[in-house]
Amino acid sequence: MRIYVHWTLGLALIALLMLSGCNDTASNEPSPAAGDGAVLSVPTRTLGPIVSFTPRFTATPIPSATYTPSLTPTVTDTPVPPSPTPTVTPTPTPTMSGVIRSTENVNLRSGPGTNYEIVLSVRPGTELGVLGMQTDSRGREWYKVAYTDEDGEVQYLWVLGALIETDFASLRNLVETPPATSIAAATPEPNRVDILAYCQQKRVRPPSPKTTDEVYIEWSWYVARPEYMEEHLLNANYEVRLDGRLLENYERYATEMKREEGVWIIYWYYPVGKLSAGQHEVDFRLTWDQPITDGYARFGPGTPNEVDRGSCTFTVTAP
Repeated sequence: MRIYVHWTLGLALIALLMLSGCNDTASNEPSPAAGDGAVLSVPTRTLGPIVSFTPRFTATPIPSATYTPSLTPTVTDTPVPPSPTPTVTPTPTPTMSGVIRSTENVNLRSGPGTNYEIVLSVRPGTELGVLGMQTDSRGREWYKVAYTDEDGEVQYLWVLGALIETDFASLRNLVETPPATSIAAATPEPNRVDILAYCQQKRVRPPSPKTTDEVYIEWSWYVARPEYMEEHLLNANYEVRLDGRLLENYERYATEMKREEGVWIIYWYYPVGKLSAGQHEVDFRLTWDQPITDGYARFGPGTPNEVDRGSCTFTVTAP
C-alpha cells in the first residue's frame, strides 16, 4: 500500500512541475512602443527545464554466455606402430630314437610319472624320438619322447624308461664326460665282480672279489608278458642295502627289458666300487604299492607274497 502512495505522489509532483513550466506569466501591461513609431518586440518566455523522472535503478541484463569455438585439431599423419612379430618357439629336435619293446600297447603320459594322465597308447615296435630323461619322486626313469600321429602332428609325451629301447642314457653320459686332458697311457679297467643280492635264497655261492675289483650288486625281475613288467615297475619299492647303507637311485642302473629263455626280464647292476677287505652283507627287500602279477603268481598287499626278501654275505680279499 505504501509503495502505491509513493508512486502516486511522485507522478503528481511531476505533473505540477510540467504545468508550471508552461504557465504564461506575462503582465497585462501593454507592450511599450519604441520611439519614432517603432513597435518593440515582446521577449519570448523561456520554458522552464523539464525534469525527467530518473528511475532509481536500471536492471542490467545478464550477458549471455558467448561460446568461443574450440580449435579444430590439425590432422597429422601419426605413424601406426608395427604389430609385434610373435616369437617363434623352436621345436625341440629329437636327439635320438627309441623303439617300444613290448608285446602289448604301451601308455604315453603327459608327464614323467604315473600321476600324470595317459594321453595315448602306442603299439610295440613304434619308433619315437627321444628328447630327454627325468627321474620321478620314486627314482624311476622316464623318457621324454616325440610322437608323430597320422595327421603329421607331433606330440611330446613321456614313457617309462624300462619300456623303450634307446641309447640315449649312454650317449648322454658320453657327452657329459669331459675329454681326458692327459696323454698318459690308459690304465687297464679293473675287474668287475657281480654279487647277487639274494644269493642265499637262490643257493648261489657268491664270488670273492679283491680290494682292487669294481663290485656291482645284482638283482632282476622277470614276467610272462611285457605289460606285467610295466605294472611291476609302477608299483615296486626296492630297498637294497650293503652293510646297512641304502643303495639309492637304483632305477638308473636298470637294463632294457629283453626276452630271455621265454620270459621278459630286466636286470639291475648297482655299482658300489672297490670294497675293503673283509666280510660284507647285502640285504634285499621288495614291496609293492598295489597287487601285481608276473604272469605266474601274485605279489603285493593282500596276496600270499606281500614282501620279497633276500640276502647275501660275501668276502673281499686283498690281492
